[in-house]
Amino acid sequence: MTYSFFTKYYDTIVRGNWYSLSDEVDLISELILTYWNWKKTILEFACGTWIIANELQKKWFEIQGVDMSEAMLQKAEKNMWKQNCLLGDMTSMDIWKKFDVVLCNYNSICHLTSWQQWQDFFQNTKRHLKKWWILIFDINTVSEFENITQDFAQFYNIWNDTVCLEMQKRRGLYEWIVKMFIKNNTWNYSLETEKIPELSFEIEDIQNELKIQWFTNLHLEDFHKSIVDDESERVYFIAKKND
Repeated sequence: MTYSFFTKYYDTIVRGNWYSLSDEVDLISELILTYWNWKKTILEFACGTWIIANELQKKWFEIQGVDMSEAMLQKAEKNMWKQNCLLGDMTSMDIWKKFDVVLCNYNSICHLTSWQQWQDFFQNTKRHLKKWWILIFDINTVSEFENITQDFAQFYNIWNDTVCLEMQKRRGLYEWIVKMFIKNNTWNYSLETEKIPELSFEIEDIQNELKIQWFTNLHLEDFHKSIVDDESERVYFIAKKND
């Protein structure tokens, strides 16, 4: 997973077509302040292009970002008014500092393609959280991934280029196929393709693992309709570190 070419179009598609940036920032802020009613330090794993962090900073949160994509961080440098990003793996990187909140937004945890990596992420989160403070992350549910693989192809015309997104299931992983038709001149296009694997697990299994890792499950939130049920597509987990 590199996002070498897709990074150019990522914010336009994800924040311009799929989800409202302001709605997402408002939800994250509300979830944080529900449990602790003053401004806090946040460690955002998989901070991407810094677009969420930039909005949270405007609300006076202090944020440290980590991402493993150099292309994403290069774009992040253009977005951030206060640069505070590091290149690293969210399953193992140690910043040698503790935070009030660890955030992993926009189902970025689903980029971890084994259960062991998810467990390592929870361990690494504990390392960076102050006692009694909170972890917030969200997932695409298994049912959502299954639905996407059934019948999904979306095309986006961005500037002079066209981006096609599809998903297939291979060897237990859900793999985004991103095809970018990049216009070189009046009659000529080049094709760049990137494959981005993802994985999800059942909500109950994730909650059980959080308990094993000494987290208290505080709350589940459906991004679209608040109440989590069998039809939920994108679910936020809010958990408190106990040890």
